[in-house]
Amino acid sequence: MICYTDGACSQNAKSAGPGGYGVVVLDDNENLITTYSHKENNTTNNRQEMKAILWATIHYGKHNLTIYSDSSYAINTFETWMYSWFKNDWKKSDGRQPENMDLISAFYDLIQQGYKVKFKKVKGHSGNKWNEMADNLATGRIAATWNMN
Repeated sequence: MICYTDGACSQNAKSAGPGGYGVVVLDDNENLITTYSHKENNTTNNRQEMKAILWATIHYGKHNLTIYSDSSYAINTFETWMYSWFKNDWKKSDGRQPENMDLISAFYDLIQQGYKVKFKKVKGHSGNKWNEMADNLATGRIAATWNMN
């Protein structure tokens, strides 16, 4: 299985605001299976990037999933940093707990349960049709959130 994931927020990565995430699900031959998107009124870009990955993992991680993401933060967190933080009692090198700990621990638990996820970095806004579709799903959710107010 292949998933392209993207998150978006009307604010920057650290400030809360309306946001959303999108997931494009493909078979191994890159045939479109389905899409999914979700919105939140008070979130950050990083949380939405991570939630997209978490959603894809929950739904498709039992199938040797490959996730394409344009978020270095999310990929580094789930592929590398969380293992160091776990060994350090969920603390970063500065002694503080990582941001988005609820999402990190949920993903970590899935991996410990045998979910299989491989990450591939894709450059955002570079014309990759599946990444663009995931981005459109995520940003479309922001517009839907703004229209609700």
